Amino acid sequence: MIKSSVLLFCSYFLLYSCSGPAPASKITAISEVKAEIEIYQSLTNKNDNIVTVILYDKKNKEIGNESINIWVNQKATDYQIMQNLYYTKKHYYRIEHVQPENGQYDLQIQLANGKKFFLGNASTLTTSSPNNIIYNKEASLNQDFSIQWSNLYDVNRLCISKSVEIENKENTNIHSFIEGPTDTIRINADGNYQIAWEKLLFNPKEKLSTMSFTFIAQKKGTLNPLLLKGSSIKIWGEHQKRTSFK
Repeated sequence: MIKSSVLLFCSYFLLYSCSGPAPASKITAISEVKAEIEIYQSLTNKNDNIVTVILYDKKNKEIGNESINIWVNQKATDYQIMQNLYYTKKHYYRIEHVQPENGQYDLQIQLANGKKFFLGNASTLTTSSPNNIIYNKEASLNQDFSIQWSNLYDVNRLCISKSVEIENKENTNIHSFIEGPTDTIRINADGNYQIAWEKLLFNPKEKLSTMSFTFIAQKKGTLNPLLLKGSSIKIWGEHQKRTSFK
């Protein structure tokens, strides 16, 4: 009985995972589509960007076919297939280095039946200089640590991660490193973050090695209201900084 159940599960898994995407020919209206749109834009160059679109049908199955076309500011995206683990594939549309028009990225879609629709749009992120982030690249564990920033404009989140050096109990000459949990805080275009030196110290066998700071700008865009529930569009970019502790 157990063996039969395992065989049935494996057969179902292989059938589902090896099957192709939902047939594009069955999608006749934008109201039958869920779209997940992600735009990465450099915070120092608006033309340095990547736009990725994944389409789904009503059953949340990926739609992928060269007969469906997507444009970003009148530039055609490439339909791509990426092989994942366990025989699964990812079907998506992608384009890089799109020049914004009127401060926006505008997406249009043409279904297999030839009908064209507005898919969504997003305003560009305001560029800023990473030099506006002031901190010490090398810091002491015996002093308070401070990082400050100004004129980062659309930046609204700061992610802080730590790498901790751990001494080997059996061999003090061997050290390993572990990544601690990431803290995320809401920030404004101007601000600062401080850590008292006491909080930089751990126990004698653990020492703070590095801290990484990721300044993230992220905004939502506008979608065609006829798209299926669960559709999304976001644009994001980041500045990264890192400090080593002695």
